Amino acid sequence: MMECIHPHTYEKLGFDILLRWVSDRCIGEDAKIRMAEIKPDSDPAVIQRILEEASEMKEVMGLGASLPWSALVSVSVFLRKLKQTGQWLSLEDLWRLAGWMQAVQELRVYFLREAERFPHLHSLAHSHPFSQQVIKDILAIFDAHGNLRDDASPALGSIRKEIRSSMAELRNSLYRALKKAQDQGWTLDQEITIRNDRFVIPVKVEAKGRIAGFVHDVSQSGQTVFMEPAEALPLNNRVRELQLAERNEIIRILQEISEKLRDFLPELIHFQEVATQFDMLQAKTKLAIKLDAHLPKFQPEGKRTVLRGAYFPLLLLRAAEEKFQVVPLNIDLHPTKRIILISGPNAGGKSISLKTIGLLQLMLQCGFLVPASPDSEFRLYSKLFLDIGDEQSVANDLSTYTSHLFQMRQMGDQMNADSLFLIDEFGAGTDPKLGGAIAEAFLERFIRVGAYGIITTHYGNLKDFAEVNPGIGNAAMEFDTQELKPTFRMIDGLPGRSYAFEMAQRVGVHGSILRKARQKLSSDDMDSEKLLRELQEKQSKLSRLAAEAERKDQKLTLLTEATRKLKEELETNRKDLIRKAKLEAQSIVLQANKEVERAIKDIRESQAEKTVVQQVRKNLETAAPVIEPAEEKKPEKAEKGLPYEIDLNQAIVAGDWAKLRQGESYGRVDEIAGKKAVVEIGDLRMTIRLQDLVKIRLYKEPQAKVNVRLVSEGRGTRARFELDIMGMRVDEALIAVDKWLDDARLTGLNRLRLLHGKGTGALRQAVRQHLYGMPFVMEVADAPVEEGGAGWTIIQLG
Repeated sequence: MMECIHPHTYEKLGFDILLRWVSDRCIGEDAKIRMAEIKPDSDPAVIQRILEEASEMKEVMGLGASLPWSALVSVSVFLRKLKQTGQWLSLEDLWRLAGWMQAVQELRVYFLREAERFPHLHSLAHSHPFSQQVIKDILAIFDAHGNLRDDASPALGSIRKEIRSSMAELRNSLYRALKKAQDQGWTLDQEITIRNDRFVIPVKVEAKGRIAGFVHDVSQSGQTVFMEPAEALPLNNRVRELQLAERNEIIRILQEISEKLRDFLPELIHFQEVATQFDMLQAKTKLAIKLDAHLPKFQPEGKRTVLRGAYFPLLLLRAAEEKFQVVPLNIDLHPTKRIILISGPNAGGKSISLKTIGLLQLMLQCGFLVPASPDSEFRLYSKLFLDIGDEQSVANDLSTYTSHLFQMRQMGDQMNADSLFLIDEFGAGTDPKLGGAIAEAFLERFIRVGAYGIITTHYGNLKDFAEVNPGIGNAAMEFDTQELKPTFRMIDGLPGRSYAFEMAQRVGVHGSILRKARQKLSSDDMDSEKLLRELQEKQSKLSRLAAEAERKDQKLTLLTEATRKLKEELETNRKDLIRKAKLEAQSIVLQANKEVERAIKDIRESQAEKTVVQQVRKNLETAAPVIEPAEEKKPEKAEKGLPYEIDLNQAIVAGDWAKLRQGESYGRVDEIAGKKAVVEIGDLRMTIRLQDLVKIRLYKEPQAKVNVRLVSEGRGTRARFELDIMGMRVDEALIAVDKWLDDARLTGLNRLRLLHGKGTGALRQAVRQHLYGMPFVMEVADAPVEEGGAGWTIIQLG
């Protein structure tokens, strides 16, 4: 693990706030606890893997994929119960566990289907085999509503059958007694009820002595008693005995299923861990989407930390609520400048810049995507040192400065080349000359050990030190002298000014006091201040010019790309127009030839002389336009090797060959019935609308029937690859599904879509349970959101 030397690192950098934000968005309790306790890793392989997983999950959620998030709920309480010998899961526990296991399986199916696109998430989901037999064993005892089936065991079925019989006899007996009481005026009620687990009838209190039986309860008003008639006593006893027998049999079944589940306990524990990791990933991804975070370049053995367009996450979260702009940070730590000394005005962004690099490094080593440009570069650090804020302690008799010295000593003793340190207001808290000298000595040590770090300071001697020593460089926070306010932009390579006079002027300090203060400065101080001001103004101007040049370059790139696309579109349109013109010309020629033949026919019928006929034909041929055969005479499908060409000029009649407009299936038209045609496609006879067909001419007519595999998903074949069972009873739906699957297998389809709707989920559950038992069904999963989501089931046949 990365060692955070300061005990309050998370709080100092604001990482604790981010962790609470993410933990609140975890679904399961296990993930919430793990997220609150997360630690930065120092194993490069682990960090690289969890970063890749986070990047893939961001893409998955960006697609709006309908993932089974119920797989992420925690089932640890059930697993803990299974670990204890003699314990068993209740019916509700088993039903929820089975639902969780189904959701886990659906999650695995999704990433199996997307294995090539999301290899790391596929590896996580399929890190251990998962037996569907466990799901089947549990679901076998439940009906579609989560109730225990009568045939969960032979004994249970027998007991429940006897209960129903005895209950019918008991009700008849009670209704007879109730009817008698009504006829005698002993009761006004018309329904039997239950008191103390016994079936009773309501009777007026004054009539209770007229009915032989036992009083079990009295109404609140005291006007009604609830009696068990004597003739119902043995029947009530029998029902009660049977109910106890039913309860004991249910417990036996639950114990048996729970015992079977214990054999799969390691597998279940493993997938609870997988679900927890997916839960943490989806919660991290929600933060990444909120921050527009990305996967940067991660070079564990690298020697650079480069932030491009980096943002302080807490500021971004605030900005989204309070609607203000956040200025990005660019910073580069490398072997020849491992330490950057940031100076500038108070409240100018020095501390936020320092915290940004620390917080983003923590996020990265905990597997979070970071709010920085993807071309940012991070390396691995084994230790993180902080000296931020006031750490004075009355209990330990430490002043502010003494506390800073304690932190400096600890850094000097433990720091190495793989350390990152962050020091805010270096050397502050004591005499500037003495504090500056001690800080300078510590700086020399930090440079010697090869550590990387960010320091903020106002001390002039440290700025001078950074200018002349290798391994360290200056940076300044920009200040707008016109508006008298900080811009929060960092200028690399220049020491910063404190802008004390400008800040004083901003808050309204009297001019005479400022003049007096300036007079007290030495001429060297004034010259240095003037030189720094001029350098920073020039640097700001250069930065603005560079930014403007970059904007213009980006605009030119966009215009160039738009021009290229426009050129391609024009070329495509030109070719399309030429093709259409040639086809139209062909049509004209064909029509002209027909006119010629008609004229010849008319002449022959009128018995004109042969020479006259020849002259007419010659004149017509001369008058006909000469058009070269079109290059696209054969459609694109013919160029792909298909044995036909499309004939758009003729109506379809019986005996013609025709193909579906959507797809490549074709066959002979057997008959025409109104606006529909019966087409023989391979071994199938299908009724298809004429508007969904197009006439074709075969290059060579087949000797036998063509066995074509239907791949079209047009309206003409909709009934083959889709089935609508919405509104059906379960038994009707299962019969329809079986017939549909048989037809699909004969036809050669392997991907089917089943519409059942969402509703209560009972129909979906029953059909899927049925499908799981079919050996030729390879996959069963929710349709992607763009294909209908959870209201549809996608079935993959083997």
